[in-house]
Amino acid sequence: MIVDNVDDPAAVAAVDKLLARLSGGKVIVTGRAGNFPASLRKLELGVLDEAASVAFLLERTDADRAKSPDDAAQAKALAGELGGLALGLEQAGAYIATERIGLARYLDLWRKKRATVLGWFDKTLMSYDHDTGLAATWATSVDRLTPDARRLLERLAFLAPEPVPDSLLDVAAPGDPEGFDARAARANLFAYSLVSRAAVEAGKAAQDGFAVHRLVQDFARRSMMEARRGEALREALGWVDAAFEGDPQDVRSWPILDPLAPHALAVARQADGAEIAEPTARLINGLAVLYQAKARFGEAEPLYRRALAIGEASLGQGHPSVATCLSNLASLLHVTSRVNEAEPLYRRALAIDEESYGPDHAAVARDLNNLALLLRDSNRRGEAEPLYRRGLAIAEASYGPDHPEVAVRLNNLAILLRDTNRLEGAEPLMRRALAIDEASFGPDHPNVARGLNSLAGLLGATNRLGEAEPLFRRALAILEASYGSDYPIVAAGLNNLAELLRATNRLGEAEPHYRRALAISETGYGSNHPNVATGLNNLALLLAATNRLGEAEPLYRRALAIDEANYRPDHPDVARDLNNLALLLEDTNRLGEAEALFRRALAILKASYGPDHPQTAGVRNNLAALEASRG
Repeated sequence: MIVDNVDDPAAVAAVDKLLARLSGGKVIVTGRAGNFPASLRKLELGVLDEAASVAFLLERTDADRAKSPDDAAQAKALAGELGGLALGLEQAGAYIATERIGLARYLDLWRKKRATVLGWFDKTLMSYDHDTGLAATWATSVDRLTPDARRLLERLAFLAPEPVPDSLLDVAAPGDPEGFDARAARANLFAYSLVSRAAVEAGKAAQDGFAVHRLVQDFARRSMMEARRGEALREALGWVDAAFEGDPQDVRSWPILDPLAPHALAVARQADGAEIAEPTARLINGLAVLYQAKARFGEAEPLYRRALAIGEASLGQGHPSVATCLSNLASLLHVTSRVNEAEPLYRRALAIDEESYGPDHAAVARDLNNLALLLRDSNRRGEAEPLYRRGLAIAEASYGPDHPEVAVRLNNLAILLRDTNRLEGAEPLMRRALAIDEASFGPDHPNVARGLNSLAGLLGATNRLGEAEPLFRRALAILEASYGSDYPIVAAGLNNLAELLRATNRLGEAEPHYRRALAISETGYGSNHPNVATGLNNLALLLAATNRLGEAEPLYRRALAIDEANYRPDHPDVARDLNNLALLLEDTNRLGEAEALFRRALAILKASYGPDHPQTAGVRNNLAALEASRG
């Protein structure tokens, strides 16, 4: 026996009464009701996957549709729009067959006249026994909801068609009436199959969450009066914004923020379209920070730019929130090697914060640090150092001597001292920064890995390789555990360890680390980023050391081209590339070419570091050795 259309509590009670009278046989009960007696074994039916949806549409309409060479692609697009919902696919197929139209035409109607095609129904043409079409089915269910459940559904309608974390139900939303219970409201939605448990992807761990089908969301949005639609959008925006808590740059916040991110993006875009400035700009900016922290630079940049535009239009160009947006966009431009675009934004942010807060505010310290980082990376270390020192003094006065923000400033100043050969001054700053981070975050946090890498690099530079190696290995383990094996910052840890292995003549161990680091950087940053040039140089050095000069030369030349394109021609990294390529040319007896590159590298390093810096001396010695070999 098949009992169909069991869609409400009264029908469930009738089924329960019927089953009590049966002494044998098998009964299949179908319906949208979600609460059945325990004596029935429940099997929730999900949606069809993409392949099955496409196959159904093509087969269902094969005899009657207007065919086109791109039908498979159109069926795939339509299946995506319908989200694999069986009733939606059947209704679409029947409509196409009845009207003798093509898949592309139905897609056009779906996008332009959705209410018309959703409301269409002809029982005689549908391939199963049902009394209503898609829209009427949902309308019947929604009419049976409690007021709180309907309110929740209207709010959910503005989120993404992705799993919604259960934790969102514990966050209050603007406009919630007194005593509103989101979990009880969701239970009512479950009762009428308007939400379902989130599907678990193959190979992934189950997560707490539930899902609302995209067509249910669409129906709910269209069913609201215009005034209520605006209210519900503002409720959804405030709800998700309140839940989007924590530092997006801190890996410990990611388990909270990651499942919220698609919903934050969906509701922020709709709010932006409705010209709701706040908290839209703040939410968009937070999303961009999260995406940048995950090296999803292409997704982060347009969000930063939009948050900045909203802030300037709604708050004015001199508002501190605009300074934050400027600083964040500049940081992305900086990390993606667009230094000339980033610098004026950093300077503008600094000027706004100094005007807004005065010269000794913590926000000013942040701006000073960011600008100093850019100046250091642009080989203007003399300009960078006083900014670092001023930023450190402000941070210590603002936060106290043991705050993580102070550790950031200490570490950055120490790296500058290391790069300018003031190693004795750098080491205590690095050790102090590392101690602050370990006390603040625990021993396994990525900020600790940053300090370990810095200190290990300094120990390596002072020939304490035995002390440096365990620090490099510990830092790499922390980064891989925190971010995964393919995150761009892991490439830096791999390169650092590989450099030490090469310096201690363990070339066989170093090579796979170099190659993996290069692959990660190319994927994360793109093929023309300075970090890729560093990876190319490092791998080429190893190839040259193992007498594979033919493999090394194109890597050296590619690294030089990348750095010349990204930096000024007098940048120290360009000098590094010139020196390395010159050494290879010397080994292959192209002495005239090698000499010209050595001289150019020497001139750059003299201007950058002075005549007595170890790097300058190293290139000078290389040039002298070549001249001696030529007599």
